[in-house]
Amino acid sequence: MKETIGSKSIVPKSCARQNTSRVHAKTCESQDLQEHFSSTVEAQPHPHRSTVNHHSTSSIFTEQIVYVALMNFMPPPMTRLRRQSNQSLLPDVNLPDEVITEILLWLPVKSLMQMKCVSKSWKTLISNPSFIKMHLSRSARNPYFSSVVPTRGYYFLENRSSFIHFPVSCLLENRWIRHPKDPYYRLSDKNCRVVLGSYNGMICLAGYCNESTKYKKVWFRFWNPATRKISDVLGSDVYFNDMHISRFYVFVFGYESLTDTYKVVSLSSTGNEVKVFSLGDNVWRHIRRFPFGARPIFRNSSLCEGVYLDNNVNWLAYRSDRNGVKKFVVISLDLATETYTEMLLPFDEGLHVWGNVCVLMNSLCVYHDLKETDFVIWKLMEFGNVNSWTQFLKFTYQDVQFYHEIDRSALFRIRPLHLSENGDTLVLANNQNDRAILYNRRTNKARKTRMYNNISWLSIHDYVESLVLIC
Repeated sequence: MKETIGSKSIVPKSCARQNTSRVHAKTCESQDLQEHFSSTVEAQPHPHRSTVNHHSTSSIFTEQIVYVALMNFMPPPMTRLRRQSNQSLLPDVNLPDEVITEILLWLPVKSLMQMKCVSKSWKTLISNPSFIKMHLSRSARNPYFSSVVPTRGYYFLENRSSFIHFPVSCLLENRWIRHPKDPYYRLSDKNCRVVLGSYNGMICLAGYCNESTKYKKVWFRFWNPATRKISDVLGSDVYFNDMHISRFYVFVFGYESLTDTYKVVSLSSTGNEVKVFSLGDNVWRHIRRFPFGARPIFRNSSLCEGVYLDNNVNWLAYRSDRNGVKKFVVISLDLATETYTEMLLPFDEGLHVWGNVCVLMNSLCVYHDLKETDFVIWKLMEFGNVNSWTQFLKFTYQDVQFYHEIDRSALFRIRPLHLSENGDTLVLANNQNDRAILYNRRTNKARKTRMYNNISWLSIHDYVESLVLIC
């Protein structure tokens, strides 16, 4: 409160003391923040040291910079505060561009989208392809899962699903997750039904409708949930023959790094017809059919089949010799050259019942049931080298106490989802439960996760938040 005498304004002593204390508090707060920031910068992990917890370091940086932003960009430690003649404290910000870039790289996508409004230079920086690529490489250290759940209030209605994503650490630490409340994540509002796949933060959504008893119309939308950008409906000018169960189509989503192009591959159940849809060209192209004599094996009851890894999409397939004996192989399609690689598997047992391809820790793997008593995973150590298949894991269902809650009259199916960074914990999905399973390789024990929430565990995809642009 001020008292006015003539043309002068006088501040009471009590208020003056309060203002002084506020300035002192803000100065101390700034100093504390600067000291904490300095210690954080000094503790920044060396890129080649595997012992540092990158996730915790990233969260420290994120919390730090967001707080700075909320404090009206309170100056970092190297900024000097100078006292003007009016006794006010004004920041003399003098940060090099490379320091600003480094700071922004630690922020999550949501914060960066807000930071675009700070200035034109920041908007230009955050939209730069080089910045987007660098930010993506850091975001990849904090992987997510993505799937679909029934939309709230529509649990019993068909095609009412919502997109959900959550950190993998939630599963590994056995924490709860929540249903998405934001209506933005409803797939029905995007005229889509399923998630085909994800790469670099880009989600490929698919929708379909039966135009007749014989043909099915399928379309796609490419979506970045983090930036809330989505493409128009694409690829809907092609009709797929869906009349006979012996002839249907599945799709797999991938990325071709040489031309920076996202692609969808369509494969017929006979292997006779293969098509590629490229984002940007937005047209379907016919390419070479499957290698002669090889036939794909489809194990999923959905549009999605096959896995993507390092510019290749991979399917499980088989060949039959003259005696009708099946030999199982992995067929890989190079998205750049559109040529196939065929790799014979070192075993024949188990795949008749259940098995498929998957990716664990950036390696191509094949998993299968063995005589309905064991679960086995094989890992390809060197791509293209059939002699590099190694049995990575094998456990007996009874030993890990899977069977005490399993309906033995129904087929029990397990699918590997994720292997922890230290290699100890394997996350598994199964078709008889609404929860994932955590298997510890050291103790040979398994336990259910807490979260279930009607998540489609067998349709889980890897996901990472990114700034990747929709073309």
